Amino acid sequence: MTRGPSLPRGRQFVLTWGIPAEYGGLTAALLQRSRAFADHGSPVHVLTCDDRDDRVAVSAQLERRGALAPGVHLTNLWDWLRENTLRGRPVAAGAGFSPLPASATAEHTGGILVRRIRTDAAGAVQQIDHLRADGTLAVSDRRDVAHGSGRTRRVIVACDESGAPRAAWRGVRELYTAWLDRLTGGARSFLLVDSKAMARFAAGYRRAGVVVLHVVHGSHLTDDGSAIRASRAEVFSRLSAFDAVVFCTPRQVADVRREVGPIPLLTAVPHPVDVPDTDTRAPRDGTVVVARLEPIKRVEDAVDAIGLARSSGAQVHLDVYGDGPSRAALERRAGDGVVFHGFDPAARDALRHASTLLLTSRSEAFSLVVAEAMAAGCLPIAYDVPYGPRELIADGRTGWLVAPGDVAALSEALVHAASASPATLARMRRAAVERARAYDEAAVLRLWGRALSRARRRHRLRGTTWRTREMLRRRLRIG
Repeated sequence: MTRGPSLPRGRQFVLTWGIPAEYGGLTAALLQRSRAFADHGSPVHVLTCDDRDDRVAVSAQLERRGALAPGVHLTNLWDWLRENTLRGRPVAAGAGFSPLPASATAEHTGGILVRRIRTDAAGAVQQIDHLRADGTLAVSDRRDVAHGSGRTRRVIVACDESGAPRAAWRGVRELYTAWLDRLTGGARSFLLVDSKAMARFAAGYRRAGVVVLHVVHGSHLTDDGSAIRASRAEVFSRLSAFDAVVFCTPRQVADVRREVGPIPLLTAVPHPVDVPDTDTRAPRDGTVVVARLEPIKRVEDAVDAIGLARSSGAQVHLDVYGDGPSRAALERRAGDGVVFHGFDPAARDALRHASTLLLTSRSEAFSLVVAEAMAAGCLPIAYDVPYGPRELIADGRTGWLVAPGDVAALSEALVHAASASPATLARMRRAAVERARAYDEAAVLRLWGRALSRARRRHRLRGTTWRTREMLRRRLRIG
């Protein structure tokens, strides 16, 4: 544990949907923040709720990569339920609970049977039974329980070691609530909610000792900037339900404030950036992209810009680190000078040796990879999208900003960088490294300490207001 900025006292929990094997910026930032909290005396419990069959393998990969630092603990809801009891609704005798037979579709992890699954004729999941290591039934997740006239509801049933039902929850949100209540145990706690999916639940989770903050990792705007994304509309209509909402840039805070009014507590805390010792005068070569290969990242523009630059005679080449649904199409599109490396947990090491980074996303929240590139002395060439590039890059001094979607301008910036003198590039690299120092861990932790303290004060005030209103309501009703 290192000495540095202090965080307010309280247990630290992080709630997210899941951690995929080939995770991107959200998960990287979540793990990096958790490590920083743990390093400064606040252990973090990362809680996931996804129900995939590769969680054990992913956890092992995270351990091998060193992504889970000492003091950062990863726990999945369904795995936890296999080994622990949780209070729920009593299950009435003859309630129709029916565990799946051995003939149901089975899934194994490490040779151990962990789940049985039943689907309907269309392939939709109707029931998942989670098994303990000894093969006994721990939890049955029913998606097709009759409810009302022709309707169905989701019911989760926990079983004892004999397979007999002992507790149930009507819907997964009821289960999430019981789980969090058990883990926090009434103690002073902070719950940082990183995923959009879990934020929809967490907006309604309120306990006296639990301060709930929603951390927004992406732009809330549609690509044309005219409206709030449909995927965020539900949560953004309830931002005041959180004790604080944390964005990565002050500009996004200001834009959201204009949309939602003065009530929610909105604040900006960027992602921390490690600034290594960097020789800004050393020769560098090549351009990199570090991104998940999906439409929102628009990597086809980076591929096309390299092609245009090479056709003009510039000696440029591109290394693409990342994987995703667009990879096959991008490989077909790419010409000479483009190499696809796939997902590589050490991809950011390439920033220490590359000359430039291309960022062609349709939107960002902070552009962590841009900050990491600048810290490593790799000059970014980025589309000027909300949010992040403009806050990080001084055009022409620490990198280059390009109008979104302008592939020709992207190519011109590549040619300009490739033809710049060593002295000019060294000067720009020094300036980029210095700019990145504003986001070092100590500075960011001070901002987190302030954000958590403000959220706790608002939580207490809201609790006092609620108790006062409840007391008045009861008195008026009595009178």
